[in-house]
Amino acid sequence: MRRWIIAVFLGLYAAGLVSAQEENLIAEGIRLTSRLDAFGLEQIVAQGVLINRGDEAYRNISLLADVYDADENLIGEGFGYLVRACGEALVADFALQPGHQQRFAVQLDIFEPEAEIDRVDILPQAQATEPADSPEGDGLPGIRRISDAEVVELEWIDGDNLRYSIGCWRDVFTNRDWFEYNLSSGITEPATHPRAAEVTDAMREAIRLGDPMLFNRSFFSFAPGGRRAVYQTDLNTLATVEPDGSFPRVLYDALFNITLQGINWHKDSGTLLAYYHGGYGDAVMYLVANADGRQFSQHPTIALPSVIVPGFAANGRGVVIATTVDDVTGYYLKPTTTDATIPMFEAEPPGNNWPAPFYEITPAGERWIYIARPVDGVARLQCYNPDSQQLHDYTALPLNLASDERGWMWLSPDNQTLALGANGVNGGLWLIDLTQFPPCS
Repeated sequence: MRRWIIAVFLGLYAAGLVSAQEENLIAEGIRLTSRLDAFGLEQIVAQGVLINRGDEAYRNISLLADVYDADENLIGEGFGYLVRACGEALVADFALQPGHQQRFAVQLDIFEPEAEIDRVDILPQAQATEPADSPEGDGLPGIRRISDAEVVELEWIDGDNLRYSIGCWRDVFTNRDWFEYNLSSGITEPATHPRAAEVTDAMREAIRLGDPMLFNRSFFSFAPGGRRAVYQTDLNTLATVEPDGSFPRVLYDALFNITLQGINWHKDSGTLLAYYHGGYGDAVMYLVANADGRQFSQHPTIALPSVIVPGFAANGRGVVIATTVDDVTGYYLKPTTTDATIPMFEAEPPGNNWPAPFYEITPAGERWIYIARPVDGVARLQCYNPDSQQLHDYTALPLNLASDERGWMWLSPDNQTLALGANGVNGGLWLIDLTQFPPCS
């Protein structure tokens, strides 16, 4: 019966009959989902975003809900709170700043299972407080913030256009919201990922991931600018496949006892690095391959682990790791086929939730490596040149990562702009104009 109620509600929602309280804190995009509670019973949850339309910030936010049928009878109530993109509740003293928005989840209690939901009113309760200073990134040289949402993936279309997604980093790309941004105009527009239509029921069945939950944990993604896709099977094998699910090629298997945490692509080269660990503070295992099915690296359970998520070259032949060798902790270059290491510089590396270094090799053979790391407690962007063996310090970064939050970096095709993304309460997307800093040579 609950499934039937939800179906009715979604039809009403599509017709625009869902409302929210008209105050400074406005709930929008309300939709209903179902999930199992601790006792295995199906629970209806109202989800959406809470927007601060006022001039003050608000903290200690809680959300009440009134549920009505078409005759304006109160048929249910609910209580909820602000959440992050993956559903984790925010701390009570989180302050929603003016003009900002945050996701919420409200668990509903329907008095009569047979009742039909017509609308849900979300009633925010909060304490007003002074707004915070300007957002992280404002005032830093060469850096501009273009989103304060949880940005977890980005694809450069060209040097002046990019698309990015907000949502939960664990979700497959079709389960996130996508946007396109033009650097020249500064305009952001909602977008549909150009490969989303290729994710069909027939394709998912062909790769044996017809179950939506299995598909959502597969990290399925198309190679940027390429044809084939990479995904994790139901047995944790990493494989590549044609867009219709045909001609699968196994990259690495025997991965059943380690946890895939992400897949990073190197521009439009088709080369990828998949990284594995159990959680914050764990050593990172990794593999390097490409969408055509070629293996570049050792098996991740054999390769020398890293403290950080490794950076990697587009040719698949080298990675940048952080580890301790001969009692010296720092950053090292390592061939993907051996455990030999080449020292870069000594440093105390950040955790495995920080952005992976971006390792670029130009057609002319020039090499440089962009690195985000804390220096004296401040997040900074640096660039290391493996040929001159020089480390250049560029600028402070607007990164403020808790241990359960993550960051990413993506370099533009023309090598002039570095995009920095992060999730969590201090998440967002920043663009770093590399032409504002000395060359990394």
